[in-house]
Amino acid sequence: MSAEAIIQQIKKDAEQEIKKINKEKEHAIKDITTRYQNETKEQQALLLEKGKQDTQNIQKIALSKANQEAKRQQMQTREHLIETCFNQAFQQLATIDDKQYEKIINRYIDQGREQINDTFYIQSSKPQDKIIAKKHNITVKGSIQATGGIKLISEKGTKTIDSTFEGILKKRKQDIRVQVGTILFPE
Repeated sequence: MSAEAIIQQIKKDAEQEIKKINKEKEHAIKDITTRYQNETKEQQALLLEKGKQDTQNIQKIALSKANQEAKRQQMQTREHLIETCFNQAFQQLATIDDKQYEKIINRYIDQGREQINDTFYIQSSKPQDKIIAKKHNITVKGSIQATGGIKLISEKGTKTIDSTFEGILKKRKQDIRVQVGTILFPE
């Protein structure tokens, strides 16, 4: 073979080799592109799913907070209504007629006599208490600030019974609160 033919053959072989390398390169590029497109689609799907879950979680949290706030406001409203009932009850107790008030004080004295089971004196909240105490031959020593009612104190000072309207309410407020709540908000 001549030198020209050898050069031609080398050129031909080189071109075939270049074509082969280019085909392999194109095939490799195609494989890499396909692989990255698939990975990108998978990443997009994962991110989209995570975004949906995050959105659902945020919605659940917001709904939960809204429900808690609504319950808190409902409880505050209920508490306000119950306190309003207590305030109205005190206003009514402060204006109770004399006969009814005397019956109440007589009952407090009878209950106190049983509980103390000894001589005692009272502290009064209203001038009428002194008149009632006199009917029972009970000494009155001092006065107290209260809407109504009396305090019964044993002569030795070892027992005290707070039968003022405020004292009774303080002792029984939680029970009364539950009863009032049941009446106002039956569920």
